[in-house]
This record gives sequence, structure tokens and C-alpha cells, in this order.
Amino acid sequence: MKIQKDSIYLAVIILLIALCGQFYYSYRYLPTHDVAVYYNQDQKLNDQIIDTIKEADQFVYFSVYTFTRQDIKDALLGAKYRGLKVVGLTDGTQLTQASGQKEIIKALKEAGIPVYEQHHDGIMHLKVLVTEKAYASGSYNWTTSATNINDEVLEVGHYEPVRARYQAILEELFKKYQDYPALQSLRLHWPRPKLV
Repeated sequence: MKIQKDSIYLAVIILLIALCGQFYYSYRYLPTHDVAVYYNQDQKLNDQIIDTIKEADQFVYFSVYTFTRQDIKDALLGAKYRGLKVVGLTDGTQLTQASGQKEIIKALKEAGIPVYEQHHDGIMHLKVLVTEKAYASGSYNWTTSATNINDEVLEVGHYEPVRARYQAILEELFKKYQDYPALQSLRLHWPRPKLV
């Protein structure tokens, strides 16, 4: 009878150890599904963007309509210098109109970061950051006004299906706009129709 009780206790202990091991593995190695929404009047959204960049190990992709924050530029440069693949997209018209944006994009390009420009009748209004671990998206442009004055939100998440979808969208846009300068130079040489 004592052997049966000891066997039951031993089985329970082994089961508890196995459950603890499974819990640790799930916590440590499986992707998380956390999603948090931040409001700029409660928390600095630029800090959330910078933290997401700093946590990346492989790549940082971004698209932003207006970009004038030096601290976010520095975080992107830091990611590039750590050996990560960093690629961006911005609106071609906004690039020339936002004070300071042209200089930031120029500095990124000079560091070897491709930043593609959208050129068509609409605007490139996405504000998205995605890494192999997380995504950040919302109304937040990377500006001082959006950080300190406006009403802005930013969603930061680690839910893999959403993260992967953002990655796919940005990769599709990068491919779409990466050849734009070459296409523009070809268009300049196409024969123009004669006006009658």
C-alpha cells in the first residue's frame, strides 16, 4: 500500500515538473500575442518606436508620412550599425514639404539605408514599423507635434499573423517603389505625342 502511495506522489511530482517545463518553454520561446495601445498624452510614442527598433535582431522596416524626429533617426542608424537590414518608405511630396524631413532621409540614405519615395496621385500615409519580433502602427507621424501636441495613438504588438501581414505589405511597397527613379528617367526620354 505504501508503495502505491509513493508511486502516486512521484507521478504527481513528475507531472508538476513537466507542466513547469512546458510553461517555461511557452513563456520563453513561443511568440507572444501581446498588443498594447498607447496614447501620446499619456506616454511618449517616440519611446515606443525606439524601443521596438532596439529590440530587433534581424530587420527594421518602416513607412512614415512625416518624419522629423532626430531620436528615431538615430535609433534607425543604430540598427543599421548593429548589422540589421533597415529599409524605409516615405511620401515623395511630403519629403520636400516637411521642415527637416529631407535632411533626415538624406542622412539615412548616406548611411546605406534605402528609403523609397512614393510618387503617384495619392499620398503614402502609412505610419508603420515592423521587425521580425513586433509591429507598431497608428496615427503617429514621427514629429515633435505628434509626440507632444496632437492627439495620436500607436498600437504595438507581437501577434505573429498581424506582424507578418505588416511585413508583407511593406515588402510589397518597397518592391513597387524601388525602381521609381529609374522609371522616371526612362519616362523623360519617351517620345511625347505631338499636339495638334
